[in-house]
Amino acid sequence: MELDKIYQLMDKFEQSSLTSFEYRDQDFEIQMGKKGHGKTTVTPQPAPLPNQPVIDPTPVTPTPVSTVSTPVVAEAEPTPVATSTASNPTSVVTPDPEPEPAPIDPKECVTAPVVGIYYPAHSSEEAPYVKLGDHVSVGQQVGLIQAMQMMRPVVAKQAGTVKAFLVKNGEEVNFGQPLIQLIPDTPDDI
Repeated sequence: MELDKIYQLMDKFEQSSLTSFEYRDQDFEIQMGKKGHGKTTVTPQPAPLPNQPVIDPTPVTPTPVSTVSTPVVAEAEPTPVATSTASNPTSVVTPDPEPEPAPIDPKECVTAPVVGIYYPAHSSEEAPYVKLGDHVSVGQQVGLIQAMQMMRPVVAKQAGTVKAFLVKNGEEVNFGQPLIQLIPDTPDDI
């Protein structure tokens, strides 16, 4: 690989939101990683000689390989907004980071009994089985999942008040996926 192309790769990598990058072909290998505040480390590896075995000192860990290539799109970072104040005419105000949502405890949720498509009501003309703020009792039906052309009821395994719906109407769900978050009646119900 030509030196100009290596510098182009390094420049693109430094400007991207990626934290590591590897490139290999028959004659060349390059690995880049970011540490700290955007520093880039480049570790070129010499190509093995044709008659010698390849010895790699790093342990091999399996990684999933996708057969579909998808373009990598870097997200734009928020730009600071310049404001003018009497004390400092060029002060820069940076936006506050959004707080991370609290993790959802699966023990407080009604979960999917099967893989399929979730529906909160029997049909689009009917009212949903439960709404936000409704009280749910043990064994009460709170939705449906269509799996293999059959409708399976979604039943609450604990009593509580509906706090949030975690999936939308017609969304595909996996077995055990939280569907509806509840505020349990008592901690013993969990």
